[in-house]
Amino acid sequence: MIVITGAARVGEKNRAAFETVAERQVRLSRAEPGNISYSWFEDRMEPGRFFFYEEWRDRDAVDFHFAQDYCHEFMEAARRLAEGEPEIAIREIMVKQR
Repeated sequence: MIVITGAARVGEKNRAAFETVAERQVRLSRAEPGNISYSWFEDRMEPGRFFFYEEWRDRDAVDFHFAQDYCHEFMEAARRLAEGEPEIAIREIMVKQR
């Protein structure tokens, strides 16, 4: 399984636009065949700081995801709307079978 985490800090003037593109990204990503989960959250102690958590079946699913036009559009919009460079981390997780 592949886990992707991301974060972006968004100012009040860009908040509505960011929320629109983030919601679209999550909704479309959840519909992909290799997606296990995809969520986004706002830090309740730091309004305007958003976190993303994704789980993907395997590297092929991640590669397919990153090839989608809407994914490119989201990453471009996040860079444009965020204060500073958004963060992203990709980790392969070994799942123990019972």
